[in-house]
Amino acid sequence: MTIRRALALGLLLALALAALPAAAERPGKPSGASFENLFLVGATGDNRPVQDFTEAFFTDAAFQGRFAYQGTWNGGFRVVDIARPWRPKPVAEVDCGTFQGDIGVYSDLVFRSIDAPIAATTPEETCDAPLSSPEVPKFEGIQIFEVRKPWRADADDLVASVATDCGSHTHTVVPDPRNDRVLLYVSNSATTPEYNNDDVWRQECSAEHDKFQIVSVPLDEPEAAEVIADVPLDGGHSCHDIGVLLSKRTKLAACAGMQGIAFDITDPAEPQRLSSFTFPGVTSWHSAMLSKDGSVTAMGWEPGGGVAPECEAGDPDVFKSIFFYDTASGDLLGTWVLPRAQSAQENCTIHNYNVIPTRHRDLLSVGAYQAGTHVVDFTDPASPQTVAWYDPPPLDPAALTLGGSWGSYGYNGFVYESDITKGLNVYRLADRSVKAKANRLHFLNPQTLIWDQGWRRKPRWHW
Repeated sequence: MTIRRALALGLLLALALAALPAAAERPGKPSGASFENLFLVGATGDNRPVQDFTEAFFTDAAFQGRFAYQGTWNGGFRVVDIARPWRPKPVAEVDCGTFQGDIGVYSDLVFRSIDAPIAATTPEETCDAPLSSPEVPKFEGIQIFEVRKPWRADADDLVASVATDCGSHTHTVVPDPRNDRVLLYVSNSATTPEYNNDDVWRQECSAEHDKFQIVSVPLDEPEAAEVIADVPLDGGHSCHDIGVLLSKRTKLAACAGMQGIAFDITDPAEPQRLSSFTFPGVTSWHSAMLSKDGSVTAMGWEPGGGVAPECEAGDPDVFKSIFFYDTASGDLLGTWVLPRAQSAQENCTIHNYNVIPTRHRDLLSVGAYQAGTHVVDFTDPASPQTVAWYDPPPLDPAALTLGGSWGSYGYNGFVYESDITKGLNVYRLADRSVKAKANRLHFLNPQTLIWDQGWRRKPRWHW
């Protein structure tokens, strides 16, 4: 969800957002939730109601070792100790950063997206600078933190800020160990407001954007991070999210923009276009992910910008579906439709998802705002099946209130849900074959599936 789109739609919902949500469910006590094969076993139990879009509500989450890194919309990020998943414990809060807040992690580095031009002239000022006016410098892009002690993370860990054209709505972490660096594929979503060649940061934004940018972060010198490439989209306008698959045999990326575009990233710094995906009625894709062998690309979109109730019984299936395409040809293979209708009081659409890396099946863990979390088996993409779900009741049964699952991700035997108002929820999937046959991960980032992680660079706190 972009800050620009959210601000526009959010004005229409300002009165509705004044209502406070109900208290978070406690583990083992669903408080009216509907669920099947997915059981709430742990929760941070936060309560951060969204009054407007200046709040520090929760966005996406990334994982490394025993820690989850959870972004906040207007604030920074926090670190949650998940060594005991049934009792996740926040251990550090970093107050540094403004709108959007999507998060990534690799080794000692934490990356955070800023998707609104702010009046900052130095990396330090990106922590709390106000929105920029036309006549002053503008920064939007990537913040880079070097977090050597996650349990003591704070704003002083900020080491660099990299401006990118039209900012960073979100980013995808692409490790490049051969070159001792990590790459970030930067997604922009909207391309407003427009500006030309900022005096301080030298980035620009125009409606003709039609690209995504690659930021290179040297692991031994993250302060030297810089934009190294513009990847043309040839009519794709911009990417909202970019899904990536990295394995010994296959290296692919998929851009979710005005059209879906698949890339060969054998050389991750020089993506090569392979195919594209469209569907009647889908105006712009939101999320993309690839199956574990790369043969199937899953595409989703976000009608209503995430703040509207678009999963009601009367809404068309195209509003609440994930579409599965043949990556090589771009042919549609099948669709999955959210199986449970939601009420007019629940903001809902398919939002962020990722692949649970099991050996013999392709499973998506799907966050869908107030429709909660679903697990979808698309091993046969022509006939995807719902494996499990956890669907909480409306935050407020009398009024439309923003909340729900920003993203849901399978990580080392559990499904973790980053909830906009409630923080981090932890679920156990009642499917023994998944737990027994899932690859153990050393780290996990949104939109990235890395099948072989033996080469990962350990953070210093592991040593």
